[in-house]
Amino acid sequence: MFSYLADAASVTLCADGQRLPVAMEGDYKALEAAYRQSGTKPGQPLLVSFDGVIAQRRSMEENQPPRPTVVVKRFGKVWPRETCGNTLADSSLRGTYWKLVRLGDSPVSAGAKQREAHLILANDALRVSGNGGCNRLTGGSELEGDTLRFSRMAGTLMACPEGMEKEKRFIDALGQVARYRIRGSHLDLLDAQGVPRARLEAVALK
Repeated sequence: MFSYLADAASVTLCADGQRLPVAMEGDYKALEAAYRQSGTKPGQPLLVSFDGVIAQRRSMEENQPPRPTVVVKRFGKVWPRETCGNTLADSSLRGTYWKLVRLGDSPVSAGAKQREAHLILANDALRVSGNGGCNRLTGGSELEGDTLRFSRMAGTLMACPEGMEKEKRFIDALGQVARYRIRGSHLDLLDAQGVPRARLEAVALK
């Protein structure tokens, strides 16, 4: 989770929660530019991916020894609607509100007037409901072990000014799902070859 405020940049590592400063060298400029373009408010965290190293760099505070600092070697992507998730969460496939955060290897964004794409697999039946970002979705599911298939997916027929192309890609991805994998609060929907077609994140309903 990367944040930038008042010429100071830092990351919190998803693996262990360690917070480190980020050196303004290497491919840092690409990372900062993507952060700004994402519309994230200054100081707010944003999930990012990059190749980098942790190296000793001079502290910004006077009379302090060098400290471990992240050096960005090659910037990857930003994931605006996604977080590190909770690796300790015991998320259930059924009965959980899963919001869509990735389609394939692309982040999912939502417009200001756009609905949130999500899925909920019913607890008491092999039924799935949700939203594609414009239209409500309903359908059936087949579940055995880690095998998961969606069937008879149907939606309302509203036309929205934005999000229609993403909704179609989401529905197409659901049609290719053969297995699922849950890691903490993240749900990956995989095709028959094990390729992730979509990633969803558990949302705590209030």
